[in-house]
Amino acid sequence: MSELYQATLLAHAKQPYGAGSVPRGTEDAEAFHAGCGDEIRVKLEWTAEGRLAGLVHELHGCAVSLAVASMAAQCLEGLNRAEIGQRTEDFMSRLGQAGFDESWGDFQALNGLERYPVRLHCARLVWRAVKLALDGGEGSR
Repeated sequence: MSELYQATLLAHAKQPYGAGSVPRGTEDAEAFHAGCGDEIRVKLEWTAEGRLAGLVHELHGCAVSLAVASMAAQCLEGLNRAEIGQRTEDFMSRLGQAGFDESWGDFQALNGLERYPVRLHCARLVWRAVKLALDGGEGSR
C-alpha cells in the first residue's frame, strides 16, 4: 500500500468517525473476529424519514478495523436500509479485489490489502455488524 493510503488509514484509526460508547445490551449488533480478537458493537440511529442519522461503534481492535469502521460510519450516513444493504454488498464484493475507485473516496486506501489476508477479515468486521443489525441484530461470534 502506498504511503498516502497508509496515512489515510492511520488518520481514520487515530480519530475514528462515529466512535463512541455502546454498552452491552444496547447494541443493535456485534461482531467478533476470532483470528485476531477484534470486537465491535454497533448502534444504528435513524431519522424519522428512515435514513441513517449515525452509526455509533465501539470497537476494540486493530488500526484497519478502526479505520474501516470510521469510513463506513461516514459513507453510510443519510442512506436508507436498502441503500445501506446495497453498499454493504458492494463493499464485500470489492474488498480484496483492488476494486475501490474514486467514487469510494478514502476506501481506496484498502486497494492492495489483499496482500494481507488476515487484514481482510478486519476490514469486513464493521460491515458484518451492520448487516447483522439490518437483519435483526443477532450477534456474530
